[in-house]
Amino acid sequence: METLPPPNLDHLAHATLIPPETSSAENKAKADSSTAAYADPNAVIVVSRTTFNYVVIAIVFFALGSVLSGLAVSGLFNANSIENQALIDKAIAGSSGTGQAVTGLVQGNVYDVSADNNPMRGAKDAPVTIIEFSDFHCAFCGRFAAETLDPLLKNYDGKVRLVYRDYPFQTDGSWVAAMAGECMNDQNKFWEFHDLTFKNQQALTREQFITYAQQLKIDVATFTTCLDSQKYLDKIKKEVVDAQNLGVNATPAFFVNGRFISGAQPYNFFASYIDAELGKLAESPITSPPVASS
Repeated sequence: METLPPPNLDHLAHATLIPPETSSAENKAKADSSTAAYADPNAVIVVSRTTFNYVVIAIVFFALGSVLSGLAVSGLFNANSIENQALIDKAIAGSSGTGQAVTGLVQGNVYDVSADNNPMRGAKDAPVTIIEFSDFHCAFCGRFAAETLDPLLKNYDGKVRLVYRDYPFQTDGSWVAAMAGECMNDQNKFWEFHDLTFKNQQALTREQFITYAQQLKIDVATFTTCLDSQKYLDKIKKEVVDAQNLGVNATPAFFVNGRFISGAQPYNFFASYIDAELGKLAESPITSPPVASS
């Protein structure tokens, strides 16, 4: 690491106020010493320039060390910030503030979407698969998680499964949350993390996620290593690219057996799509759920 040169502090050194010499040798010695000397009540403390420089240099380097330490922590997840920001900017450019994706996709049309071994909730052999592209910072994603997901899985028990795919395009915290979710999934706690995080969307920080790891009683050291090493960053970038290649530019975006639903629609809207898929399967029974191609 390049060493910083000592700062030029000449302009900061105070002019010293020395009392006039007297005929007393003792007084002259006192005046010449580097200890404080007073000419009158308004005089200043006399400090040698060398001592002053050392003190200021120490203060400067202490402050610099504190700043660099802070940057090291705050920048932990920013090593890829330029590349991540390019992905975020591309997504935001086509998004709206309504919770519905502004895309080239057509509501109700069928598209080829892969589950890609992502976290899944519901019966593995359910005939209807809902694939969600979501962002832990997205308010409308939080609404779906809080109001719609559990009733769907309860009322269509054994018939519906949800696959969660990351699309963290809103903030840097979105990326940290996505990586934390993947690390939680390594220890089979993704959905517990999912629920905790959507209930507290303003706390998308490393410290908060470590707290969740402690609450969920997983191996905290393993989780922290996974998170700090950005183990799943490349996987999440691929998720974002996959979503953009599909034409998704906002969250949440859903595909019900490949059939596109834009935004956090109400329960009945999802139910109508699920019922239609189940109706098709009743007319043409199959032994396994449809597998979306990549």
